[in-house]
Amino acid sequence: MLRTLCVNVIMAIILFLSFRAESDLAIGNVDRTIQKEPSMRYGLYSKLTARPGQRDALVAILLRDPKTLKALGCDLYVINLASDNPDVVWVTEVWTSREAHRASLESPNAKKAIAEAMPLLTGQFDRVELSVVGGLGLPERQSTTDSK
Repeated sequence: MLRTLCVNVIMAIILFLSFRAESDLAIGNVDRTIQKEPSMRYGLYSKLTARPGQRDALVAILLRDPKTLKALGCDLYVINLASDNPDVVWVTEVWTSREAHRASLESPNAKKAIAEAMPLLTGQFDRVELSVVGGLGLPERQSTTDSK
């Protein structure tokens, strides 16, 4: 049970919460076939609840070394504070792929962050996986036709 909880925390920490994304996405009229294309980026919205008074320490861990994430396949990493709850942190992540995200969880930095963050968390997590279509702030993806 504790190991499962650790795995869930890993995914939230440093853009690291993950579960199978076969849920419906509310993205207007985007066709479901588009969402399953292998060229789609992998996105996560993760809600972490810190123990009372521990939010800032959690945020410090999450923001410690975000530039290293780029080399692991992370295109976007944003830490947000909930305006309605002083203990809640939202993490917004976009990865080149689900596989890149999963591989990042094995990095020494991720493992260290998880060990430090675990005592700060209540164990309450919410997460949503997404197939990312695009948007402002994301680098353009290279298509296979662009590599001529």
